[in-house]
Amino acid sequence: YDEAVELQHKRLEVNKQLGDLDGIAAADWALAKIDLAQQDYPSAIPRLLESFQILCQLQRADGIATVGMTLGGLMLAAGLTDEARQVLGESLAAATKIGHRSLTRQINELLNRPVEGNEET
Repeated sequence: YDEAVELQHKRLEVNKQLGDLDGIAAADWALAKIDLAQQDYPSAIPRLLESFQILCQLQRADGIATVGMTLGGLMLAAGLTDEARQVLGESLAAATKIGHRSLTRQINELLNRPVEGNEET
């Protein structure tokens, strides 16, 4: 993982210097996936959020659907129900737009999960 993280950080810095928003979103997504694999959720969430926001700005439906589903799921797990539902709603719309049936089904499953306990926002 260390080598992959180093490469992705370099990629992120180059993309920031170039002002390449798509590249920044992709590098953040790659770093977030490494964080998730290592169960480092506090590091993953800001990377996912930045990637998601950029993808929304660029109107990249494929990225909005994929990154949004992951971000929304983590937000649900953290008890951020309102924010999670907003992200998952955008993700669902994007997945539907591109016709990605399995992703649409997965997002719907997250949206239909019962809310446990009180929500913190």
